[in-house]
Formats: sequence, structure tokens, C-alpha cells
Amino acid sequence: MKNITTVILAAGKSTRFISNKSKLTHDLAGLPIVSHVYNTAKKISGKNIVVVCNKNNHAEFNSILNGCKLVIQKSQKGTADAVEAARPYIKTENFIILFGDVPLITDASLKKLIRNFKKNNNASMILFKSSTPYGYGRVILEKNNVVKVVEEIHATKSEKLIELCNSGIMIVKKSIFFKNIKLIKFSKIKKEKFLPDIFEIYFEKNIPFSFTVSSEVELTGINNLFDFIKVDNLLQRRLIDKFINKGVLIKRPESCYFGYDTKIEKKVIIEPNVSIRKNVIVKSGTIIKSFSDLEGAVIKENCSIGPHARIRSNSKIEKNCKIGNYVEVKNSIIGSNTNISHLSYVGDSKVGSKVNIGAGCITCNYDGVKKNKTYIGNNAFIGSNCSLIAPVKIGNNVKIGAGTVINKDIPNNKLAIRRSTLKIY
Repeated sequence: MKNITTVILAAGKSTRFISNKSKLTHDLAGLPIVSHVYNTAKKISGKNIVVVCNKNNHAEFNSILNGCKLVIQKSQKGTADAVEAARPYIKTENFIILFGDVPLITDASLKKLIRNFKKNNNASMILFKSSTPYGYGRVILEKNNVVKVVEEIHATKSEKLIELCNSGIMIVKKSIFFKNIKLIKFSKIKKEKFLPDIFEIYFEKNIPFSFTVSSEVELTGINNLFDFIKVDNLLQRRLIDKFINKGVLIKRPESCYFGYDTKIEKKVIIEPNVSIRKNVIVKSGTIIKSFSDLEGAVIKENCSIGPHARIRSNSKIEKNCKIGNYVEVKNSIIGSNTNISHLSYVGDSKVGSKVNIGAGCITCNYDGVKKNKTYIGNNAFIGSNCSLIAPVKIGNNVKIGAGTVINKDIPNNKLAIRRSTLKIY
């Protein structure tokens, strides 16, 4: 929506998240935490996105976020100050405030927020209900408008019983908002200006916030490592439910792990302890067996992968293939109806259809300087414990005897055997 800017607050120092880098750049299902928020914001604002960062995470954000304006919050004087830092770069009258450490927020909830904003023609915010609201700011309402938000440390006993909590996510009008944000005072304890104080200021001026309610799951933030694990599990549950609803059988969901962009068609079976990372497509009828690890791969229809298989980036497994136990495939195309049943490595290769590769075979793709290609033609039979020293081309219908080292091209329809004399003493 071209008429709405999104401001993502991401300038926190991550002091409670024990790490050598910003918590917001940690991998969450194959994507940095802040990128989840950024991708959702793009669905709402397109390129009208401002990310408020700090001098320490600016370089990291610059490498992972493309197409947005990065603004450094120089003074680090709280969330209200962070929004003020973004002010010169907000070019639309209406803007949304999101948080870089709340990665599960959906565009559906933001669109609901926008509809409520337009309906009431005033500021609007997202709230959530929690049966265990400890630590959250409690929301005080009057006539279905927000009066104020009371933080845990200041809440009375009765206020602590309130289950309606503040997410911090809001949509406001720039012309009104920045006139009133100046009235937020510094906290006596932390010497910072806190954004939730804006709600009481609005109410006192008779321009209170309306609100919508979303699920607590969507609005769960990440402050520490425990929160990260919780959000990671929530995101996995969301992905798993999506797959099961599409007709994917996941035999032990709690033991499997999926990337944020994993695509799995119906009638696929996923056995326990499978990891499917980013950029993976699995087509219908395929089975991924236990302890297999896939990343950056396309698995076509009716394949059998694993157990204990590893399919690495830029690999394509065509229809009706078997990639068996302890087989690794990297940057390779495996033709249809091909079997690589066990204990082999195929890297930087193009393998034809109806090929059989025996146990213990290796494509020796690295010469110490560069990666070299191996080509194997259709209907080839590669015996066990063979080494194919790339670059090399194996023709159609070639048979290679067990234990053979191949260091030159083999023409079509040939038998290749390398033997040393067996001596028995």
C-alpha cells in the first residue's frame, strides 16, 4: 500500500540475548529474525519501509535488508526517541510501527489493523489477551478506547489481573503523532522515553486509540534465548500445521525442522528427525526418510530420500529416484529413475536417467584449486567403490567395474575396469 510507511524499531542493544551479534540477525527457520518482520512489512508498504537500527547492527542489517532506509538511532534514549529518529524519512501521512524482535506478526493482522484505522479515522493499535500476562504492559480501556498502558513494574494488584496486553504495534497519522510524542517525558528510572506513554497523552486530548485483537502467538517477542526457542517452536508449529493441512504426512512433527520458505506438495511422507532448510521444494509422492538433511534442493515426484541422506544446495533430484542412506549430493542434477543407494558422494555432477551408482562411489570434484564437473550418461552402471576424478565424462550405457579409478573420459557403450594383480602369500 503506497500510502502507508512501515517503521521497524530495531535499535535495541540485545543485552539480554547473550550473543556475539545482534539478536535480530540470528537465524529463525532459515531467515534472520528482523527479515521476517521486514518481509511482512513489504506486503503492506512495498518499498516505504524505515528500519531504525544502532551503530553496531547497522552493517549487519545493510547486508541482509534490501530496498529499505536504514536510520541509526544515535542517542539510544528509548522507543519514543527511536520513532523520532525515523521521522525525516516517513514520506506518507499514515505509518505503522513494528518491532524487529516480533517476527511472527502476519500481514493479515496488519490489514485488519489498517481496516480498523480507516473505519474509525483515528490511531489504532493491536492488543492481545494472555492468561499469563506477567511482564506485559496492561491495557486500560474506557468505552472501547485505550486510556493508557500500565507496565508491570507500575501495575497495581488489580491491574496485574488484566489479561489484555499491549503489543506496541500501531498505525498513526504523522501530523498528529509527532505533535504529541514530544510530550512524552523521560522515565525517572531508565532515563528513556517510552512509546507506550503516547496512549495516555492521546486519551487526555480526546483522540484515543481504537484497537484490534490478535493472537498472543503472533505477538510474542524475543528478548532472550528462552524467548528465541519459544518463538522458533511457535514458527515450526505454524509451518507444520500448514503442511499437514495440505496433505503432508509428518510422522513425528516435534522431531522435524522446516525452513520458512519450504514448499512440500500433498502426498509426501516425512519420517522422524528430518531437517528441511531454506530453498527446498518436495514434490508429490516422495518420502523423506529419517535423519535426512535437505537444503537448497528440488526433489521431484515419487522419490525416496534417505535415511541419513544429505541433499545440499543447487541440487535437483528428478522423478522416481532413490537416494539412500549416507548419500550426499551437492550442486548436482540426478536424472529420473536413478539409484544411488548408499554410502556415496556426488558433487558438481550431472547424472543421467536410469543410472545405478554403487556403494562407496565418489566424484572427486575438487583438485585443490577449483571444483570440476562430472557427467554420467543414461543407463550407466557404476560399480562399488569407484572414484571418478573430475573433470570427466562417462558416456551412455557405460559399465564401470568395482574399485575402478576413472581419470579420463569413457565413450558410450564401453566397459571400464582397472585392476591390479592379486597376490596371495
